[in-house]
Amino acid sequence: MFVAPYDTPAITRHMRLIWSCLGMSRDEIEVCLSQTSSGSNLLVDQSDIGWLRAQAPRHNLLRLGLTGVERLRPDGSVAETMALYEHCLPSQIVDHPTRSAIALDIVLDENTEEAWEQAETLIALGLRSQIAAAALIGTAQEIALRLNDYRKLGFYDVILTAPADRAPYRSAGEVLMPLLRQQAIPLESHARVAGISHGPFEWHGAAL
Repeated sequence: MFVAPYDTPAITRHMRLIWSCLGMSRDEIEVCLSQTSSGSNLLVDQSDIGWLRAQAPRHNLLRLGLTGVERLRPDGSVAETMALYEHCLPSQIVDHPTRSAIALDIVLDENTEEAWEQAETLIALGLRSQIAAAALIGTAQEIALRLNDYRKLGFYDVILTAPADRAPYRSAGEVLMPLLRQQAIPLESHARVAGISHGPFEWHGAAL
């Protein structure tokens, strides 16, 4: 599969995790708030924005707009709009606008085998195949490597769609985010250090 070239931003950036609270009850959102640090990013329904501003004034809020995901300023105005790609593998993204976000489910565990067992249970319980195929499954280190494949394509905003009853809010903030910040180096330098050519992209060792 041919992947269209992408002009990397000149500045160094790390990936930003955004927790989806769409469709959640306020009790479920409070679970999220209790386990995420001040300044975390939440994608929320329009009806919850005013309530969340009062409950968690330091959290960064986003909402779904007509043309994509809108990041809001504290006064409620739109700071930027990002195109939304939902549950896509890197190989399925041929081209995209400069400002885009990817939405993925996540199953994070300290043990690889246990993470995959959890994922298999979720599939047996009805998790849709498209969501499962692109889901981030494994240890924090393994997921950081998976996310780096999206960063190489120019994605810096990752919306995590796991529901509140199994979302790894605390471990993602305490373990995964520090790993992602370590990857915040210019893409061209990363490519030279890793020996990555400008040829076909690879996914788990297979040319796309």
